[in-house]
Amino acid sequence: MHILCRQIVFFTVVLFAGCERWEYSPNQRFSNKTPVNLNARNLEALSNTVPDDTVRFILSGDTQRGYGEAEDFVKKANTMKGIDFVVIAGDISDFGLLQEMEWVAEIYEELKVPYVAVIGNHDMAANGTSIFRQVFGELNYSFAYGGYKFICLNTNSREVNFDGSLPDVNWLQDQLKPAAGINGQVVISHVSPFSGDFDRKLEMPFVTALENAGNCLGSLHAHDHNAGQYRPYNNSIPFIVASAILKRQFTLVEIIDGKLEAREMEY
Repeated sequence: MHILCRQIVFFTVVLFAGCERWEYSPNQRFSNKTPVNLNARNLEALSNTVPDDTVRFILSGDTQRGYGEAEDFVKKANTMKGIDFVVIAGDISDFGLLQEMEWVAEIYEELKVPYVAVIGNHDMAANGTSIFRQVFGELNYSFAYGGYKFICLNTNSREVNFDGSLPDVNWLQDQLKPAAGINGQVVISHVSPFSGDFDRKLEMPFVTALENAGNCLGSLHAHDHNAGQYRPYNNSIPFIVASAILKRQFTLVEIIDGKLEAREMEY
């Protein structure tokens, strides 16, 4: 769908969604064209590829309303050699609407490599959490590729009023346990632990879980709309934040010989 058409339909849907006299919700209008379980489908495709000695992937973030920029991002990613997969690090949508997630899925479907998504705080608006589950899959999940484990989880603490349930640190600790054939682990979520939208009571338990794992190569995020690389806890684990798609930037991540390196790129 042309970008201008998307924008017109988007604002129409938002207008109707906020009007109480309308009896239906655009959040619930699933059809046989609605994509389902995209993460699982893309991970199956990834499992059929043969990795080389470098794991190379793109960390992108905050596609919300940046449809034209997202289309250009996909075109750029498709020109890059050696990319294994792409990550959308949350805020796929702005209002948690099904239409928003469908549009982004349609755009990212043009990628030549598989992609996975994690849930962002905006994706939890309205009925967004249940929509994300249907379109993309579980909110916490992990996968292995090229000898490394990627642990993806929901860290949107503010959306549950900092009630201690997000992030699920116990689940994270279990995922970080040593496993045969895994040479390093990478954690991926939307909100970083040093963000004001992360539960302060869970900040250090989260960071300690990464430190205690002994082989965590990095923690990757988005949410801030500005790219950055940080080591705020005086340890060896880098915290890497991707820029928003609207800024026409993404982060290229490479893992070589158990070391993670990242650099911001423009397009």
